[in-house]
Amino acid sequence: MSHVLWWAWCLTAILFTAVALGRVLRRRRSAPRGAVRRALLLRPVDAPTPSELENLSVSVPGVEQVVVSSYRLRLPDAVRWLPSDPPGFNRKLGHLKYALAVREDPTRPVLVVDADVRVDAALVDSLLSALESGAALAWAAPRPLQGGVERGLLVQSVHSFEVLEVMSLGSTPLCGKAMALGPQACEVLATLPDCLGEDLELSRALSARGLPVRLAGEARMPERAAAVARYTRWMQVLKAHRPSLFPTVPLLFACTPLLLLGAAVEGSAAMGAGAAALVVLRSTLASVLERRPGAFLGWLGAESLLLWCWTRALVKGSRVVWRGRPLVVGAEGRLGVAR
Repeated sequence: MSHVLWWAWCLTAILFTAVALGRVLRRRRSAPRGAVRRALLLRPVDAPTPSELENLSVSVPGVEQVVVSSYRLRLPDAVRWLPSDPPGFNRKLGHLKYALAVREDPTRPVLVVDADVRVDAALVDSLLSALESGAALAWAAPRPLQGGVERGLLVQSVHSFEVLEVMSLGSTPLCGKAMALGPQACEVLATLPDCLGEDLELSRALSARGLPVRLAGEARMPERAAAVARYTRWMQVLKAHRPSLFPTVPLLFACTPLLLLGAAVEGSAAMGAGAAALVVLRSTLASVLERRPGAFLGWLGAESLLLWCWTRALVKGSRVVWRGRPLVVGAEGRLGVAR
């Protein structure tokens, strides 16, 4: 790698990180206004872990919680079970379409929260407050409570959804871990095709209709282990839904390990100082995203994980194994049977 190319790459990464840091610092979150929590909470699930069963057992006063599953789980009486056995490949999307089709009050806001997220009053209030302030859909950024590479990726890195949201071009990034849907968003969700990455497709469809999507709050995940297969699918979803952004993963979002390697191979003190400046800047961003001072380096391991998963997604192409089934991911994440 030539020094000129390395420096152009490194300075671009530094500028990108600096802009992200500035936008995150300028972003002002309004506190929840104590929204009237009259909502339907849908929890689509198929094979919950013990930790996820514990999450499903937690209820919030005033919120009707419905677990949408193909079989009945051992849950408190306050949690209702809606039997659902969707025929499509994306069972979560199928569960949601069915639950929305049979709900009794179409005017009531709908919360959709995955089983690995702990629901509390703060999450509900932040999502519903965003709907009340004009959003068609509000979503919460995933925030693992345990340390490790996944917290480094989802909280500390430039790939955290808080950074993706302030740096987005085009349709707003959307993570479907925890969402609040107004009536228009419910209608749009019902029209989505059977696809992988239904949250990205939902965001694109809402943006095409001029309906606002807003980040509001955090989706706390008490227990969640990092999995190469899961993030490889994330990269395949990105390639299917936003192919123009796929090359930005190694160029901007997971570039630090490559730049450090290049500086080490060249043995240049100046290049080492440039790479160190990038590490310091991204560590500062990690501290801001953690909302507490400290030397956080979990993001560096997360970039290595993301880079490996990006490479695997490139090699795998459109073939993906999801829930044990070999499938093919087409344009816009549409799913088909692998041949």
